[in-house]
Amino acid sequence: MENYLPIVPYVLTILWALICLRIYTMISVENAGQRRLIAIGGSVGAALIYILAANFVTILQAPPAEKPAQNDGRVKIQMKG
Repeated sequence: MENYLPIVPYVLTILWALICLRIYTMISVENAGQRRLIAIGGSVGAALIYILAANFVTILQAPPAEKPAQNDGRVKIQMKG
């Protein structure tokens, strides 16, 4: 699964663009305003999807943070030998 993570943002963006293109083609040519709004909304949505997916993939690929040592009031002493 880790091999496919880098392409996830691109795939999601392309799928979103295809959905918006389908809606765009369903709107009549006479409704130029609606077509423009769909085109603008689709492009802004695609950009947001790409940014969010890229950030999410980066978070998933980050190494896990190390847990800080628990300090329960005890002192650990090691002898040099």
